[in-house]
Order: sequence, then C-alpha cells, then structure tokens
Amino acid sequence: MDGGEKGFDVVKWREWVGAAGEAGPGRALATDDEALARAAALLDARGVVAHPTSTVYGLGGRPWPDVDARIAAIKRRPPGPLIRLAASRDALMEALPRARWTVAACRLADAFWPGPLTLVLDDGSESGIAVRVDPHPVVRRLLERAGGLMTSTSLNVTETPPARTGAEVRAALSAVGSGAGTVGWLDAGDLADSMPSTLVRVTEEAVHVLREGAVPATDLTRVLSAHPAGRSPG
Repeated sequence: MDGGEKGFDVVKWREWVGAAGEAGPGRALATDDEALARAAALLDARGVVAHPTSTVYGLGGRPWPDVDARIAAIKRRPPGPLIRLAASRDALMEALPRARWTVAACRLADAFWPGPLTLVLDDGSESGIAVRVDPHPVVRRLLERAGGLMTSTSLNVTETPPARTGAEVRAALSAVGSGAGTVGWLDAGDLADSMPSTLVRVTEEAVHVLREGAVPATDLTRVLSAHPAGRSPG
C-alpha cells in the first residue's frame, strides 16, 4: 500500500479472540497489504473488523444476518438494520436492487459522496436501508477485497461516544466478550476529530435529517433546492 495516500501512513492488523486475544492490544500481526488481506479473510470467515472511516472507527462485516446480529451484540443493542458501505453508488445499486433511488437521493449522492453522508432509502421495509460511500482509503481498499459491500456501524457501546483514537479502539475491543469470536482491527492510527456522518432519510415524498453531522443541513438544502424534485430537509 502506498503510504502517501491521504488519510493514513501505515495500516496495521491486530486481533482479539474474545477478551483474551492472542495479539493483545499492543502487538501488530501484519501491516499494509497483508493487513488488508487478513481483514478480508476474517470477513469471509464471518468475523468482524474494526476499521477506519472518514469520521470515526467502525465495526464491520459481510452483509449477512448472523454477522449483523454479532455486531449488534458487541454494541449491546437489539438486532436491527446497520449501514451498508460500498466503494461506489453503482456497487450499492447492484448489491441492493430493492433500494429506491429518488431524484433527491441521487443528487445528494452526486454532491457528497464519497463523504460523511449516510442516506436511508426505502427498500420495502419499515426502517429502510442506510447506505454510504466513504472516502477513507483503508476502508475503500478493504471493500475492493471483500466483495464490494460491507455492513458497518460505529465502534462503541450504544449511547457511548464512538472511537476515534487508538486508545479508544483498544478500550472498546478489550471489552468484547468471548462469544463474539475473533475480532480484528485495521489500525490506521488516531483519526482526526470529526462529527459523525449526517444521516438523512430520503423517500418519494420528502427528505428528513435524522441526525445532524459532518455535512451541514444548509448544504443539503442548497443541493436539493437546485431541482424542483429535491425537497428541503425537514
């Protein structure tokens, strides 16, 4: 991996097996391309991986129900829908054919992706499906090796702050119980201080900001007001 890529210098691979991980918090098992290869292999084996994003560290896996349930258990929250990360909007459209891409959703994706904007699209379910194309080079390289699509959520116990620094990631992973199986960490160092991604629900009828974040609502309004089909955030 080119250490000159924006966003990190060297990515390291670490593992925990429940609360008694062989790697512990301090020893890297691999770096750079080998680290990404190990992360992709763990994902294929139904494991979960802590990974950087452009805002906070995430906890991700392959988009399978049992993996979603394992991630929810680590976060100590009830099972439920998680964000789907992909390398491009085309990859999301191919992988999630039931997601409905309105004019407003396409305009927002064109304007802010790759970036810290999560769109919640109708897909026939009550909750919809949350999707994002993240710009962090480590997660994008991981997606290239892991089938183009991951399920992900912030690395933290529900209602506690998300992890941004190495110390915060270590603390979160050290608390993982043995029932979670092997958990890996693509360690890209401390992340810059940032707000979480902005979360926006987009339907045929309206656009609603569910969570204020790194993309200001005024910027969303500016993009949507340029087209009569783009509704202002409510």
